[in-house]
Amino acid sequence: MLRVYCAGPLFNAAERAEMDSIAHTLEAAGFATFLPHRDGLEFARLKPELEKLGASVEEAARILDRAIFSLDTYQLLQRCDVVVANLNGRVADEGTVVEASLAWHAGKPLVLFKADARSMLGGSDNPMLGGLGDFRMVDQIAALPQAIHDVIARGRADGVAQAMERGATIARLREGSDDLNGIAKILYSDSRV
Repeated sequence: MLRVYCAGPLFNAAERAEMDSIAHTLEAAGFATFLPHRDGLEFARLKPELEKLGASVEEAARILDRAIFSLDTYQLLQRCDVVVANLNGRVADEGTVVEASLAWHAGKPLVLFKADARSMLGGSDNPMLGGLGDFRMVDQIAALPQAIHDVIARGRADGVAQAMERGATIARLREGSDDLNGIAKILYSDSRV
């Protein structure tokens, strides 16, 4: 059974409910899930326990920050097969961006989900984030199970290597000429191959 890491914002009841809905939809489709606020460490509940053991407020917070980072990184990179990153919001939650970046760099299948029309760049999301999902975005929770099957079926070519190769080509074009029209023509013809 494939295990899905559900990355997304968790800072209020509505965000947690949306993440619960994503996990429930995936579980109903036969996937196992890791949902950080359900299956991980809950800062507010564990911090008092550390303080009872003698940790200062600051020390307890540092211990928990390290533990949450370590557990979530382990779950994402070792235990989970696929990552679904919920990007809802005008800008994506910074933790979700890190989790999506970890997945991309590790070559994990990654599905980007965004049902929110708000965006930072007048209708478009930051290309540094969209590129992590090969500029594919799912906008319906019900479509996530199929999107997972699709990303697995496509296979994960080495996205890092591909981006580096494309970036090197663009850098050479840019260094060799200030002719933006000429560069645009080359980029356009390469995109149609």
